[in-house]
Amino acid sequence: MRDPLIAADGFTYEAEAITEWFDTGHYTSLMTYLDLPHRDLLPNHALRSAIQEWLQTNAD
Repeated sequence: MRDPLIAADGFTYEAEAITEWFDTGHYTSLMTYLDLPHRDLLPNHALRSAIQEWLQTNAD
């Protein structure tokens, strides 16, 4: 995961995956398949920072 986004269901998704899901006409959660109240996505800054730190620590 490189670009984590939080959807209305509270789950975090890779940006490319969730935007493709929405772009293909889906209005449900990828995790629960329940309808989402909206398709707004928020960046998950904490997870993105953790990923970047891990990548820097584990770079070869």
